[in-house]
Amino acid sequence: MTPEQRYLFDVTGYLHIKSAVTGDALKTAQEAVDRYIHMPLDERPEGFTTRPRDLEPGKGGRYEHGFAFDRSLEAMTVHPAIWPLVKEFTFDMPRFVSGTLTLEQHNPDRQPMGTNPAGLHCAREGRHWLTRYEVKNSQIYCNDFVAFFYLTDVQPGDGGLIVIPGSHKSQFERPEDLLTPGPDGIDPEPDDVFTNITPKAGDFVVISELLTHGVLQWRPKDRDRRFLILRYRPQFEGRSGMPEPIFERLSPEVQELTKTASYGQIKDVVKQDVVQLSDCS
Repeated sequence: MTPEQRYLFDVTGYLHIKSAVTGDALKTAQEAVDRYIHMPLDERPEGFTTRPRDLEPGKGGRYEHGFAFDRSLEAMTVHPAIWPLVKEFTFDMPRFVSGTLTLEQHNPDRQPMGTNPAGLHCAREGRHWLTRYEVKNSQIYCNDFVAFFYLTDVQPGDGGLIVIPGSHKSQFERPEDLLTPGPDGIDPEPDDVFTNITPKAGDFVVISELLTHGVLQWRPKDRDRRFLILRYRPQFEGRSGMPEPIFERLSPEVQELTKTASYGQIKDVVKQDVVQLSDCS
């Protein structure tokens, strides 16, 4: 990590890394996502499903294990733009947990969320004792974080991800009435307390799961929001849960990255400053 990245992440709890993927690399990834989203259910490789399970191709929702559908998407798990963060946040002992593709479309039937506009949440709510954020020897330790990789543009006013900067360090419970619901009961009224992040295709946004975050409804009717949700934790916490059909598709480097390991063990993939994915064995 650069000193600027380290400072900004420590202060805000997130990083917006712009133009990380461009040109042919971005185009190839976008085309792979389009193939996955529109592939008929009975033609999808084993292990690729959607939430809800009966989601029709091309419809908004979560497309499971999207990162593994194509090597161009798998490469984002160790992309040079985020790889230094992945290593630092885990003290060089990372485990890749999951990579879901999300497709969000305008949904006029989205239900109000009552007193919690935008569905604000963070890891502190319900399991705070499991999630840590610390700084030691000028290095950040963050044992539960997410990298969002965007494949489409988000413009101001579109909706999408919101965060409360600095909330990853909060020692207090979030007041239930922190934000005032707007007329639709879904989005909050505009408020300086939150920031609506508007990435462009090819950008990464990395957040600590301790950061309070939520999502504004997607407003454009002629454009959707497509992004990968890449989750990481230390290799010595939790268990590997990658389904066997998905695991077998991965490169040896990412296979190793998904595995649990003892504290202090340094994986071969972590010894690389720049990871080049090789073919499956």
